[in-house]
Amino acid sequence: MRQLMMIPAAALLLAACSEKPGFQITGKVNNPNLDGKYVYLCAAEEGTPALDSAKVENGSFLFKGVQNQLALRKLKFSDADVKPARAAGAEDAPFSVTLALDNSRLNVTLDTLSDVGGSQPNDAVQALKSELRALRGKQKVYVAEMKSEDAEVSREAEKKADAIGNEIESKVVAFIKANIDNPLSGKLFSDFRYYLSEDEQYEIADVATDSFKAVPGVAAILDRLEKLKSVAVGQKFADLELTDVKGKPGKLSDYAGKGKVVLVDFWASWCPPCRREMPTLVELYKQYKGKGFEIVGVSLDSKQEAWEKGIKDLGITWPQLSDLKGWKSVATSVYYVNSIPHTILLDKDGTIVARNLHGDEIGAKLSELLDK
Repeated sequence: MRQLMMIPAAALLLAACSEKPGFQITGKVNNPNLDGKYVYLCAAEEGTPALDSAKVENGSFLFKGVQNQLALRKLKFSDADVKPARAAGAEDAPFSVTLALDNSRLNVTLDTLSDVGGSQPNDAVQALKSELRALRGKQKVYVAEMKSEDAEVSREAEKKADAIGNEIESKVVAFIKANIDNPLSGKLFSDFRYYLSEDEQYEIADVATDSFKAVPGVAAILDRLEKLKSVAVGQKFADLELTDVKGKPGKLSDYAGKGKVVLVDFWASWCPPCRREMPTLVELYKQYKGKGFEIVGVSLDSKQEAWEKGIKDLGITWPQLSDLKGWKSVATSVYYVNSIPHTILLDKDGTIVARNLHGDEIGAKLSELLDK
């Protein structure tokens, strides 16, 4: 009897040993209109063919398979079923999610804000997302208050909103550095590339591993950081040849390196943060113009009329240059500008002494250089 009892046990053990380990993604979709539609499992790179698909039935779907090594994957619907939309930092577009896939059992919820958990890499990012969502909720309150007709209320709200923005950036940088081998950290780096300061990006680049560099989008950011060294603090300014508002050719060297401290301000009339920054620049220009200070505006506008109207509406009285090519402007390629407002501060000899200062930071630096 004892011998007979051992045979099934051995058979079960053999069967268990012969099973190949694999992943399982159990998903929920919080939208009844998507029942009967297909969710696609894709590589993280945009434009690559789907690796697998699963039909949504009664709000649920299931994927099974084997993943030989940890990799970034994306779950999404076709563009015909869910209209493409932009995503906020650390989030994916509605009803899609990027996940770190290995042979784990993952649970996914697809919604306007989607969630994924079940393995350490995904759980870690999900915890960060929860923190960032709470902070963004507070930030939205202050962003609404910034529209107040009371100037003091608006200014205070802007300061508080900016402080939360800085807190979000700090949390993201700390997470990436502490989780550099989590492929989702590479995605965070790419998602926040327009928000993190150049110094923060260099901090991350210094600890980047080969696996981090392999995440889609990361190599391009690191390449830009390398090129930025040619126009970094301590380097002489690179000249720009554009035209002024009247169509007359003009150069940055007409102003830079001529014995004045020069602020090069990259902006555009269509850029709300740029417009919010202008009252500060107007006041600083009045305060320091007679002390050897000049501003040169470099506009990324593409329409002459909008550029001229922006100058008039915002009370801009300093020199302006542009080639009216928007983001394709030669200026963005010379100084590797990928977001605005962006500033470059030059000393009297034309040496770059600061990059991307804003608000009170500009005033503090000008006081250091000119209030002597």
